[in-house]
Amino acid sequence: MSETNPPIEESAWYIVYTKPRAEKKLSELLTKYQLENYVPIRKERKKWTDRFKWIHVPILPSYIFVKIVFWRDKNKVLQLPGSHHFVFHKGQPATVSQEELDQLEEGLQKYADSLKVSPESILEKGKLVRIISGPMFGKTMEILKVKNKTLVVLRFPGIDAAVSYEINVDHLAWEELIV
Repeated sequence: MSETNPPIEESAWYIVYTKPRAEKKLSELLTKYQLENYVPIRKERKKWTDRFKWIHVPILPSYIFVKIVFWRDKNKVLQLPGSHHFVFHKGQPATVSQEELDQLEEGLQKYADSLKVSPESILEKGKLVRIISGPMFGKTMEILKVKNKTLVVLRFPGIDAAVSYEINVDHLAWEELIV
């Protein structure tokens, strides 16, 4: 047997990246095929033009957690409509512990109204982000430094001059742009 495909492994919680807005449907399919899964969901009140409506929204868009024996069950998961790929970290399938998922669920139950999820890694120096509101709307900028976790100093990529702006973290699009 090769080292990348161990013969015996215990089940663990793995992270699956899904196609857009496919988390709940994929969860239903995984449950149907008796594969344990978890999608953290909260209720949000959304406004349509003529009414308000309560909807269930995943707090981690495009992510679902599955408890499987990776090398045995990975193909079952990937063959289901809605699944895209497993998340890897440092060349290994990314896992989360049961304790981490329990803490996530507890926080979701107790603080659902004030819960705000933002990728931690986006606030790293050198990343390119798109501004989603404010006077710099639509511009692509580079993170130079983070101050107090509320302001980020940015600059336009490609400009050698030290032109920078302080922009509230809430005004950044949470997508890293590949250079």
